[in-house]
Amino acid sequence: MQAGQSKSSFGREPLLLIGSVIWPVSTAVGAIPAPLNPTNIFAPASTPARSVTNLSLFVLAITGIIFAVVFTLLVYAIIKFRGRAMDAGREPAQVYGSTQIELAWTIIPILIVVVLYLATARVIHAIQDAPEPASAVEVTAIGHQYWWEFHYPKLGIVTANELHIPVSDPENPTPTFLNLLSAERPI
Repeated sequence: MQAGQSKSSFGREPLLLIGSVIWPVSTAVGAIPAPLNPTNIFAPASTPARSVTNLSLFVLAITGIIFAVVFTLLVYAIIKFRGRAMDAGREPAQVYGSTQIELAWTIIPILIVVVLYLATARVIHAIQDAPEPASAVEVTAIGHQYWWEFHYPKLGIVTANELHIPVSDPENPTPTFLNLLSAERPI
């Protein structure tokens, strides 16, 4: 081994390998034209999807704020309480608790969980109890072990593994109501 070389074989090669895999994939994904890839989580097309997206963005904002606060406190603690040469033989000051801090880190997470629960329950309730318009296509989807069975009660049609729904446009909306069930298995 020559002078200046380390025993570790981890150099630039793994990073170049990872980059050579990520770059073509990222350019290929960006090169897909819009008509071939219409799915976009930030552009919901149905009523339930819009409320679920709004709830997801709300939860993302709350968790982002929590991340920022925790990261800031972590950086503060790392900088303020790092070891120094003059503290080598001394034991740090002992702190035995603070009622206010303990109440805060108990009550604040409980409030956050309650707010997230209430927001989620409101969206789930609104989606599950949405009134069915008279023009809606009603479909009962039954999940079997390896296939789906779709019943169209108003049309008297049953299909296997193929869900057929009408094309809808903003001028003439045709909603589809799905009733999801699972097949009972004998024990």
